[in-house]
Amino acid sequence: MGLPLAGGLALALLAERRRWAPPLAVALAVGAVLRLVVMLIAAQDSWQPYDLAVDFRDTADAVRDGRDPLFELREGGWHFLPFLAYLLAGVRELGELLGLSWEVTGRILPVLADLALIPLVARLSTDPSPEVRARRGFLYACAPVVLGVSALHGQFGPITLALGVAALLAARNGRFHLAGVLIGLSVTSANWSALLLPGVLLALPAMRQRIAVVVWTAVVPLAFLFSSIPVFGTPLDRMPETLSASLSARPVAGDWGWTAIATGGNQTVDAVYGTIGTPVLALALLGALWWWRKADPVSLTLALLLVFLIVTYRFGAQYLAWPMPYLIMLWGRGTWPVYIGASIWAAFGYVYMTRLDGAGWADAHVWWALSSLLIIAFLIRALPAREPDRPPVSGRPESGDPGSAHEGAHSGVP
Repeated sequence: MGLPLAGGLALALLAERRRWAPPLAVALAVGAVLRLVVMLIAAQDSWQPYDLAVDFRDTADAVRDGRDPLFELREGGWHFLPFLAYLLAGVRELGELLGLSWEVTGRILPVLADLALIPLVARLSTDPSPEVRARRGFLYACAPVVLGVSALHGQFGPITLALGVAALLAARNGRFHLAGVLIGLSVTSANWSALLLPGVLLALPAMRQRIAVVVWTAVVPLAFLFSSIPVFGTPLDRMPETLSASLSARPVAGDWGWTAIATGGNQTVDAVYGTIGTPVLALALLGALWWWRKADPVSLTLALLLVFLIVTYRFGAQYLAWPMPYLIMLWGRGTWPVYIGASIWAAFGYVYMTRLDGAGWADAHVWWALSSLLIIAFLIRALPAREPDRPPVSGRPESGDPGSAHEGAHSGVP
């Protein structure tokens, strides 16, 4: 499993060093091959992520049987609105028709969404050079973090991101109703996607358009919330309970950042960390929203995602994929440390720690969780500029990045 992840990182480093600018077809082909290899290896592995192997499969089966997964599965087994549950049921049905195992079909949607992000990253790159934008798409295609999240873990992050990034592209093109529907679907997929909404709103010039996007962002999740009434027969009076369940999460702490220090690197389930961490996180995000209010949409979105990761009390390795499209679009002096460091840190968790027994995992988890402080330092360094930078008067490349006069412009902590 480590070989295709290392191969992706090697290709990315080589592309940046040689200043490759592969056409989109090549980036998509390389991305598809890397993801297919990781997916097929992962599907045949004796270890499978519990959420993919059990929770997501049981969710698909519950939908096919007409049962509401929020109430029919184990506590915490499903805590999303039913949009993704419908998609899982569809791929479960397709897999059975084609004779494919769940270990394969359960990973198809994240992989396809991750492939869709390759042209989106290239299109939305902040660099004016077509060659540099092409390279940015290729770098996303090779990023080990997103390879692990989509093709190995089979997590929903790439789906949420693809919808959110597509919403930003639609907003930039003036298609605000489409932007609203897309960001609404993204928020329906996972509530953390609300962090992508301010950037979409910032990309729209008129208040009327922004209001329309906000309305769609509320209407789309509500439509899926109430869809459980005709689809599953969920009583109307259980809708508040349904909404509460979809916003809940187990208070797991100790995997990352300040909670790793507090627990000595030991994982724990304790609501106290959520009681402390939630208001702290909310204040940090509000502060970031004010501080980067004059930034461009990509910078604002990246700042919100990075601040979330820096401050959050609850964490999974898949969270490291969230800022990756925006980090690559913007590309500054702090991007490579995050690109490489996050890849190694997440791969260690995915590839090595999953092979350990309970005692070995607990021992390794202590220093793995505490080492997250180094990754957080990289995230802090990658925070974007507060305001859009003007290109150099001379037109010569910025120091530290000889490839472009604009690469590296959005870098450094303000």
